Amino acid sequence: MISTVAEGALILSRWVDLSVLAKATVMLLMGLTAAQLAGRARASRRHLLLTATFATLLALPLVILTLAPLTIEVPVSQDRDSVVASRPVPLSDAVVSPASSNPGRPILESSHWSAPSWQTILRSVWITGAVLLLTLLAVDLRRLRSIRRNGLPWLELRELTKSLATECGVRRSPEVTLHESISVPVTCGVWHSAIVLPPEAREWSEDDLRRALIHELQHVRRGDWAVQLAARAICACYWFHPLVWMAWRRLCVEAERACDDGVVETAERTDYAEQLVSLARRLSQTRVQSALGMANRSDLSTRVSALLDGGQRRGRAGLLATVSAMSIATLVVFAIAPVRTVAQFSHLAAPAVQEPGQQAGQESSSNTRGRRERHPAALDQALYEAAENGDLTAIDGLLNSGAKVNCQLDGDGTPLIGAARKGRLAAVRMLLDRGADPNLPVPGDGNPIIMAAREGHADVVELLLERGASVDQIVPRDENALIQASGEGHLQVVKLLVTRGANVNARAFSSDGPDGEWRSPLSMARKGGHEAVVAFLLQAGARD
Repeated sequence: MISTVAEGALILSRWVDLSVLAKATVMLLMGLTAAQLAGRARASRRHLLLTATFATLLALPLVILTLAPLTIEVPVSQDRDSVVASRPVPLSDAVVSPASSNPGRPILESSHWSAPSWQTILRSVWITGAVLLLTLLAVDLRRLRSIRRNGLPWLELRELTKSLATECGVRRSPEVTLHESISVPVTCGVWHSAIVLPPEAREWSEDDLRRALIHELQHVRRGDWAVQLAARAICACYWFHPLVWMAWRRLCVEAERACDDGVVETAERTDYAEQLVSLARRLSQTRVQSALGMANRSDLSTRVSALLDGGQRRGRAGLLATVSAMSIATLVVFAIAPVRTVAQFSHLAAPAVQEPGQQAGQESSSNTRGRRERHPAALDQALYEAAENGDLTAIDGLLNSGAKVNCQLDGDGTPLIGAARKGRLAAVRMLLDRGADPNLPVPGDGNPIIMAAREGHADVVELLLERGASVDQIVPRDENALIQASGEGHLQVVKLLVTRGANVNARAFSSDGPDGEWRSPLSMARKGGHEAVVAFLLQAGARD
């Protein structure tokens, strides 16, 4: 059981998408549980807890991407190497030709189309659903804006609204309008709030009108429209997660209950409950979803029961509760978001099963060879991943555990190539300090300086040159550093390489095309349309 949990944690840490979802699930469970345990507390405090929960969901991916990871080592059995070693192998841009008349020339062939991985498919579905829901939200907001702009101002109600706003603690009195598409009072707006009433509100009694305005003014004072809008956008981003919709539903209910509590401080609870029931009966199904409505059918029974409950605590959340909730939410995010697991391999091999007829103390040669090969393979794969991610703690631990600093992995290259390609300067320095060869080539994956130059990491290129990297080394299928940097238009890297003695007229042959071609820094810069690079190379002596 413990081994299964550890393997699951390693898989989650390896994929950012899964890591975000797992941590979001933990935060949602914590928020919903806290709101449930606070069932007898004030509705405003439960709403505060749920607001803090949505704030953690918003901050979670930002913290994961910006903070350095906090690694936790998870013991992994050597027989479970596949869990650690399994990682998506990126599709290479080219495949090696099986034969060539000139082995010194890089020969390139176009790679065959491959079906996208399941991770890519799921990520595409995730993004598509989020974009669709955010688009629907934008359409809803546009409709609400039209309702607000086309509403008929109720000038006679201005003085009453201003008086009630002062009583409720609202600094700026919102405008009150009438619109025929609205069935119940709704509130919208952040800096300039507006209360939109149905046309039949002119026929309401003074008490009904007063209670409706107080309810909507409570929304304005609490800033509920901005919170609800942000929460709905977050729900769109996590659209497939059932817990996020449960939290959204609870957030809306608690916001309405908190405003109800503000009404019953000055009004009779029974009369207000009857008004809510009456409004819900007349509720139109065309009400925009981005506005805060005073009544709806779905949560009516919950709100009425709470209104008639004499033992229910009411009132505002308070400054102390607000600061405490947000502080706890911040601590939770910074405690959970950066955490990631890395594999910790055991040096002790499991005893081999003795074959029939085998002498005591001897092992089957195949068993011995299998254990000897599987363990380093997993260590080397884990070392490459740690180098690519810039995880210095994991790199040090894996090298101490026996991982080979100059291991070569098909489709990836060496750990130093992976770190250089991603621009992990500190990881490149550590690997070089631990004996990594700066000139070790892997056909199809270049060498460290070629990959760093191609991606435009000038600081990594400079460090590699200082540590003995060959500035003009050609690797089959990847030309050399200056050709790659010129083709990608990285002027800073091009200048650095030329300053360090790179040959501006270096040539490498590629069969990428019917007849192949000779590539040079100047030809690739022109092919890419990088005029600044072309001008510099010509000035440095490049010839056509």
